[in-house]
Amino acid sequence: MGTGTRSSILTLVALAVGCLTCSGAAQKPTTSPDYSKEAAVVETYRTTVAFQNDGTSSRDLTLRIRINSDAGIQQYSVLIFPYASATEKFQIDYVRVIHHGGAVVETPPESIQDESSAITRQAPEYSDYREKHVAVKGLGPGDVLEYHVHYE
Repeated sequence: MGTGTRSSILTLVALAVGCLTCSGAAQKPTTSPDYSKEAAVVETYRTTVAFQNDGTSSRDLTLRIRINSDAGIQQYSVLIFPYASATEKFQIDYVRVIHHGGAVVETPPESIQDESSAITRQAPEYSDYREKHVAVKGLGPGDVLEYHVHYE
């Protein structure tokens, strides 16, 4: 291949890369998306898992959800956490609502019910499957729901 051909190919590659870079920059949104019409928006979803040498593990789940409408209230007014009671320990560390003005409403432990999973009625061999149901206190439009749970 001659020197002229090689420089022509390099020029074409440089132009192609330049065009791709320019088109990618032009497609980036200049404003953040508007989620105000959504029923609820998950702002934070964090899972941390730790594995031990003996084969056990633990998992922490932290969520922060902004409630925008009555549909969001309906969706998150009762939280359901499934777990296998034969092999897991499950703990709800907190469930709280932060109102628009900054006031915090903690959901008390009395609002937590431990129930059999619906699957156990149809398949009794899964009788160790349980669910914790939490009736969230004080949830309204514009509020932020936060909770942290721990599985072991």
